[in-house]
Amino acid sequence: MGFIESDHYLHVYANYYTDTGEPDRAVGSRRQGLKPMTAFLHARLDEEQKLRSEFARIHVCRRFALTL
Repeated sequence: MGFIESDHYLHVYANYYTDTGEPDRAVGSRRQGLKPMTAFLHARLDEEQKLRSEFARIHVCRRFALTL
């Protein structure tokens, strides 16, 4: 179909119900009165090993592009 892989990066899911500490590890600082429950984040591939030790759900995203 003409698509090529144009980029790779990580999808990181920080979920309170998987591990109560995950959202806090993903958020740099809290805003008073708000408690992070779930975060969906992007990260560089070179951080994969470190992030896999901190979060239960990490996926490599392969972005495909089509030049028109």
